[in-house]
Amino acid sequence: MDRRKIMMSPKLPGFRTPDSIRRGAEQGIQSEAEQAKNNSISLTGRKATSYLAAAVTRSLALFIPLLLLSAVPAGCSQNPPPAPDQKADEKVDKEFYTPKDRVAAMQAATIFAPKAVADANILQGPEQDPKQFQLHLGDKVYCDFDKPGSQMGGKTPKFACKFTRVESVGGQVQVLTPQMDEGEPVKIKYGSTDNEIYAEVVSTRLMWALGFYADSWFPVHVECNNCPADLESGSGVKSTRSFDAATTVRKYSGHKMYEEGKPDEGWSWKEFEQYNGRPDSEKDGLRLLAAFIQHSDNKAPQQRLICKGVKVDQSTQPFTTTCKESKMLIQDVGATFGGGGAFTSNDSAKMNLQEWSGKKLWNKTGKPGMSDTDCPVCEAVLSKSWSATDGLSDPIITEEGRRFLAGLMCQLSDAQIQDLFTAAQVAWMPKYHNSDGSFKQGLDEATIKKQWVDAFKAKREELASGRCRWKNKPADFAAIDNPMGLPTVPNHCVAPPR
Repeated sequence: MDRRKIMMSPKLPGFRTPDSIRRGAEQGIQSEAEQAKNNSISLTGRKATSYLAAAVTRSLALFIPLLLLSAVPAGCSQNPPPAPDQKADEKVDKEFYTPKDRVAAMQAATIFAPKAVADANILQGPEQDPKQFQLHLGDKVYCDFDKPGSQMGGKTPKFACKFTRVESVGGQVQVLTPQMDEGEPVKIKYGSTDNEIYAEVVSTRLMWALGFYADSWFPVHVECNNCPADLESGSGVKSTRSFDAATTVRKYSGHKMYEEGKPDEGWSWKEFEQYNGRPDSEKDGLRLLAAFIQHSDNKAPQQRLICKGVKVDQSTQPFTTTCKESKMLIQDVGATFGGGGAFTSNDSAKMNLQEWSGKKLWNKTGKPGMSDTDCPVCEAVLSKSWSATDGLSDPIITEEGRRFLAGLMCQLSDAQIQDLFTAAQVAWMPKYHNSDGSFKQGLDEATIKKQWVDAFKAKREELASGRCRWKNKPADFAAIDNPMGLPTVPNHCVAPPR
């Protein structure tokens, strides 16, 4: 029955009409006043007056709301109370209020944007927001301490800092201005013995150069103002502290999305397989790239779902969240260019040349010249961490995906590959140096970088010379071999033609 009809009907048993409510309230006031008068016989002066005023006030407090209620016309109804789970503030959080909306965003999400790989300036890195400090290799960053590592998650040494000044190697100085957008503290990873600060730069620059979405990591020197002695807990004496080996991140643009109350949700590789609607060439290309770099710590929080143009419709219960443009990316690639494994140790799973080069790319693959029917269902090699529930392990790869990634990888020149390891400053890892800082016997910067370049190219040849079974062989290979539609596509691989 309509709530308005119930309220206005005088025929329901026990129902009090507006007139009866008003009369009852008036009688209540008279009763209170009479009682106050009687009670005042035993009171004198100010006490009696105060008692009488309080009684009248109590009665008015009852009468006025009832009077307002009775004044509602028959043709109007009061606004219903908000639903229990509705937020009072109109500015709701930009997150998913139903699993269905999150799934819809993953279904529509892109994972790759075609680019001319040969044009990527890997030393310079991705284009940066003009409203922020422009970072370059070897810059010195000045910042004010904001948050200790214990409040940021993860196990690697880190802290948050607010940038105030940047000095470049060439002598250029950037200072904070009111027009700049540097309000949020920036993550700093530090310490020459933390292999993540090298691996993360190589992996993100490679992903960006190929066209896959990634955050931007920059090697910097850091001078932190008001930094505590213990950067993990935030305790101890505060002073200015310097870090010669450090990296900082610029997040890929877009609003991080997750279900309400699950800020670390990310996306799992099982969900990626089940929901994402991109072509098999792109999806298998990303999976194969994860195996190539040995992205072993691939649990869901290491991946991120982002949206541009988030809209929350508050007229529905629960709220409906939609994304104008959604993207899926790998956000933490610190445990890469090593041997993977269950525990992603700092030594073996992160930036370890021997472990990475000794890890073959394929468990199962075919060879050039094989017929389509003879080519096997390929299986790449990837040892995921034990914590990666629904993670990626030894992924099955189609020929669409192998051919797609090989076509991108083979566009990288020798100079670009070397720039990957120059940008990451791998030659300055402590393992290559004596205790006094000098290079170990037989090593120098050029030699160390060449070892990494040779290992990279050898693994790329495994990629280029493999052959897998087609899932859906296209009549035209252009979309796979040349997604940018270039007049000519560079090919620096020596493997036989596809």
